[in-house]
Amino acid sequence: MPSRSRMQEAWNARAKADAVFYVESYHATDRDGFFARGEERAAMFLDPVVSRTLGEPAGRHVLEIGCGLGRFSRALARRFGQVTAVDVSDEMVAQAKAANAHWPNIRFHATDGEKIPLPAQGADFVFSYEVFQHMPSHRVIQANLREVGRVLKPGGAAMIHLRTGGFRLRLLYRLADLVPTWAHAAIKRLRGKRALTSDATWRGAPPLSWPQIERMAAAAGLRVAEFLPDPTHGPGTRVFALMSPAIR
Repeated sequence: MPSRSRMQEAWNARAKADAVFYVESYHATDRDGFFARGEERAAMFLDPVVSRTLGEPAGRHVLEIGCGLGRFSRALARRFGQVTAVDVSDEMVAQAKAANAHWPNIRFHATDGEKIPLPAQGADFVFSYEVFQHMPSHRVIQANLREVGRVLKPGGAAMIHLRTGGFRLRLLYRLADLVPTWAHAAIKRLRGKRALTSDATWRGAPPLSWPQIERMAAAAGLRVAEFLPDPTHGPGTRVFALMSPAIR
């Protein structure tokens, strides 16, 4: 299982090699399109959720887990009063700060990939997209969900994007974990792919079933209010879990 330092090392290497590609390969050569895509997707699937869970978000505080270069951070800054954007890669965070210096209501922080630099009940809303799918183990996913449960205010909500799949896909992921990273890298090179997509910090943990997500949420003091379809990936491969603090 990769350590927290390995997570940081791997994502720092990706950020230094080609940060835009490793966040969003569709716009690897189009930086303006890369940032515009964040706004387009926020309007597509984030706005309807925010409007019905928070009402008016202008004076609210949002936490973004896995901010990368800040493509969604900008979209969130247009909507919320304050944005705390975190990432496991300090290189990504440095580049995000440079690219978003004109957004004074965004604060970027590098983390260890598990702990969030916010006080308990410090956020009205938590958002994460295409990030939990790269977390290398269910333990790391669970640790992040615990932090979501800790920082959410009563009445707050979290919209977390997760990889899903059936038994066969989960089995394939577990078998892939048995193959050494160097072998994955060699296969990638032979296929003309990028070797930095060879390890578990890119591949992620085995996909989760909806009942698994509900159990992990409950262990983190959260309740899954509903599962929302993801219009940006194939059916059954990803889902948004809309969560709220569990009533104690």
